[in-house]
Amino acid sequence: MKGYLMRIAIPLDKNMMFYNENPYTAPKFAIYFIEGNHSDISFKILKILDNPRYLDVSEGVEEIQKKCDCNIERQTDMQHICEHYSILETIGNCSYLLAAKYCHNTYKTLKNGGIKIFKIPSIIKKTEIAIKNFLIGASFANKIQSIHDAS
Repeated sequence: MKGYLMRIAIPLDKNMMFYNENPYTAPKFAIYFIEGNHSDISFKILKILDNPRYLDVSEGVEEIQKKCDCNIERQTDMQHICEHYSILETIGNCSYLLAAKYCHNTYKTLKNGGIKIFKIPSIIKKTEIAIKNFLIGASFANKIQSIHDAS
């Protein structure tokens, strides 16, 4: 029976809750390790990392970027595209990013870096619920009998 071993990234807000805006604009990322088999999966937090792009923007992140409403001109602007690659420096060793919404450039950047985005419903606020939603939605839970926090 094949086991699961993977790292996932979760964007966090300033209160360490699941960040529901474009993850490119999140203050922090939590990196979780997931392991297990078809009958039992556990997850634990490995580390919490600052988002370097968030720290670089001293005046705050533009609302248009939070809401993923960049126009076509901005989506094709090379500087804007390159800014999105800062996310790979932070979560590049992960298999998935859990996100409620994301812009086209975030999607392209992560795809180019080998990271898949798994969409999480925007009503979710707790990271534990986001992880469980991912596990169930990604079909890991077909035969799982127990999902628990290993921390």
